[in-house]
Order: sequence, then C-alpha cells, then structure tokens
Amino acid sequence: MNLKIPRLYKLFLSLALVIGPFSWLVFTEDGQRRSDLFLLHIMGTPGFNIAYDRLSSEVTEADLRAQFPKVELQCSDRATGFGGRLCVAEIASFNGMPARSTALFFDGEKLTALQLNYRLRYHDTLVAGLRNGLGAPLEPVGAGVLVWKLDDGVVMLSAQPPEQEADAALLWLTPALARARL
Repeated sequence: MNLKIPRLYKLFLSLALVIGPFSWLVFTEDGQRRSDLFLLHIMGTPGFNIAYDRLSSEVTEADLRAQFPKVELQCSDRATGFGGRLCVAEIASFNGMPARSTALFFDGEKLTALQLNYRLRYHDTLVAGLRNGLGAPLEPVGAGVLVWKLDDGVVMLSAQPPEQEADAALLWLTPALARARL
C-alpha cells in the first residue's frame, strides 16, 4: 500500500493555502476593509469603538478621555452650532469601520454631538452595519438623510454616498439638538 502523497497534489494544496487568503484580502470588500483596518492600526492611530446606545447628554469629556486613553483629543473653547467646546482627534477606525477623525462637541461639560468621519468607500458597509445594529432607520429626512432614534439621541447618516471624501460623516446628536435640526 502506497501512502505517499503525490507531488502535484502537495503543490496544488500549497498554492491554495497561499492564494486563497490573499485573494480574499484583495478581492472582497470585507477583506479589503480588514486589510485597511490592520494597516491603519499598524501606523499607530487608535481605534474609537463607541457604543451609540450608551451616548447621552450625561457623557462628559473626562468620561471619554478615561474610556479612550489612546485617543489624543485636542480640545479648545470654540463657539459652534453644537456647543461651546470642540474636541477633535485622528482615529484609525470606529466600530470596525476605517475612519479618519472624530469631532466631539460639548455644551459646558456635557456632550451634545459627535461626528465620525469615515472612509467613503465603506459607506454601504456602514449603512448595513447601522441597520443590523440599530434596526431600520426612520423615513429619510430632507435631502436623503437616514435617522436612527435612540433612547438618548439620534444617529444621522447620508442615505447616498457623499460626492467628496471630506463629506463622509456620521453624526450623533442629543434629542434637544435633533429636534432643533430636524
């Protein structure tokens, strides 16, 4: 009885073990997203994994600094439409989605708004993730904005991918700000 594995079989098996994962990383959207996440984190930019349902007007800057010590928030007192203090930081990702930066708006000590700037090519993946995690959005508002109502705030995202990379942003607002804007 010959138990020797044919050389050609070993070659095909070796090629499949190398080509299979590589093709998944290069040719599938999920593989490309995971590759991007890996590279962004290797470059030293931290992740910002935020639970939308835990955001509220009771969250403070100190709470966020304690929760995300690796995120280098750069804050300044600046009057905006969302409050009197603005904190910004570069981030690699939020909730498994490749990102660019975040902006946090405060009125006094309390969080009023959060803006997460994501990579435009992942817009559809982000919408699908929000639908999966938060359920179906409310009816589109105004110029095609998807809105998810949470216990203490709303999440807003453009229904269609923006034309410019700089415009790709998810927005969380407190209920009071949401009522004023919607």
